[in-house]
Amino acid sequence: MELNSASLWIILGVSIFLFFLGFFFRISIWLRGDDGAGEGGRKKGSRISRLFRYLGLFFKNIFSRRSGVIIKSFFADGIIHGNLFRDSVLKWFIHIFMFWGLATFFIITVFHIIAIAAAPEGAALDSCCWFIKVFGTLENRFTALVMDLSKLAILGGAAIAVLRFAFLKKKLKSVELKDKSAGVIISAIAISSFFYEATFFLAGSVPVERAAFAPAGFALSYILSFIGVDWAIPAAVFFYIYITALLLFTALIPYGKYSHMVFGPIVAVYNKLKSINQ
Repeated sequence: MELNSASLWIILGVSIFLFFLGFFFRISIWLRGDDGAGEGGRKKGSRISRLFRYLGLFFKNIFSRRSGVIIKSFFADGIIHGNLFRDSVLKWFIHIFMFWGLATFFIITVFHIIAIAAAPEGAALDSCCWFIKVFGTLENRFTALVMDLSKLAILGGAAIAVLRFAFLKKKLKSVELKDKSAGVIISAIAISSFFYEATFFLAGSVPVERAAFAPAGFALSYILSFIGVDWAIPAAVFFYIYITALLLFTALIPYGKYSHMVFGPIVAVYNKLKSINQ
């Protein structure tokens, strides 16, 4: 499977640029707030002044006795989503599987792209550094396992959401209706990556003892093995399809209704700071 290193750097660079452009654009909108006056008839100030005021408030509290409360809120509500767990255990499982499955899938994919782009002619040779040898090929058991399990978590969360919605009486009030498009998109990207795994194993004739560490991809490769074709080109095609779709989806998260995936921890800390300083 031959890949162009320059194209990988371009795809990764454009995605990172779009993501941070959207991130700061969303922060700018939040800082703008209302154009009216604040308490006591005072002007709320420019977005830059508000940013520094919020940053000052954050550092003032993080280096005080209140730091433990803020850190706890960050992890409990922003990372572990304890507030959702208290509302519904089933919805918590759906969110955790989808959220952490996507986060892990994205991170391992970025490492995979960087390692392939940095490898000589895109091949993870024995003479390469440990990073390329670990993340630059699905023949590495760790990379294959993490990539496969993260996608299985995504599909598991989507399956639970579908079952919950099927047995839910008040379907119009379901949270899953709001985020169903995200679930469909993420699941489709995960499935395309399974095809990349399977065709990669077939193209490289990866030994069973290594391919088996990606159980879903290995099972799919066994099914596809009955089709007698050269899998090198399909492997490259599925690779570009999955990384482009995943990076583009992630880059566009800050722009739309899925922005809570990124800003959830920030909102949790902000709400806690607001309650502390009231």
